This record gives sequence, C-alpha cells and structure tokens, in this order.
Amino acid sequence: MFTPKPSYTYEDLITCGRGELFGPGNAQLPLPPMLMFERISEVKEEGGEHGYGRIVAELDVKPDLWSFPCPFKGDP
Repeated sequence: MFTPKPSYTYEDLITCGRGELFGPGNAQLPLPPMLMFERISEVKEEGGEHGYGRIVAELDVKPDLWSFPCPFKGDP
C-alpha cells in the first residue's frame, strides 16, 4: 500500500511518470520534457486556499531550459 510522503524528489516524480509510484491505474505525472517541475517540496492534507490541502512544486529556472527558445523565435 502507498504511504504519502511530505515531499518528493525528482527521482520520485520520474517513478510516478512511469506509473510505478501509486500503482497500476492510478495517477501519473507527465515525463520530461513535459514535466514542468523538479521536486515537490511540500505536501499537506490540510490548509490551502480552500482547505483541501496544499502542494508546493518547484522548478529551478536555468537559461538552457528547452522551453525558452520555443515561444520567441530568435529572441529567447
């Protein structure tokens, strides 16, 4: 049985994207390059704007990210 963790590493996110974290038929994240964050630093069942919980995902913004040259041809 799956036990929730208070945070998830990049390796955990990749495991989730392969469908191995929550078990068959359950939620999966997209895999890179569509995975748009590198870690989940906080998971709480309580709190959040509407009281349903809170998740904080983080991405380290670097100039070599694949998404920068895409929308602005010649001017990333």
